[in-house]
Amino acid sequence: MPTYSHLQELKRAEQLPNPQRIGACLTCRFWDAEGSRDEALAPTEALCLQPELRNFQLIVSGGSGCNRWEKQPGVSAEAEAYARRGEEYASS
Repeated sequence: MPTYSHLQELKRAEQLPNPQRIGACLTCRFWDAEGSRDEALAPTEALCLQPELRNFQLIVSGGSGCNRWEKQPGVSAEAEAYARRGEEYASS
């Protein structure tokens, strides 16, 4: 399952503050999913625990993403590769 196209579109938007903070929920420390963080977990939905967004009780999949992302410590190389997929097309 590739990351949703809107994630890569956001990454290439010129007006976004801190575009380096945009990342996939699969690799985010605020994504409250249980299990090994690998590509198989990408379709899983879980609660977003990001402090500024927590009150909204957002349910997001591992393929979702936002600009409040913070990298999960020890995330697998497979999850990181999944999150970067599509970046090569972002400049086209």
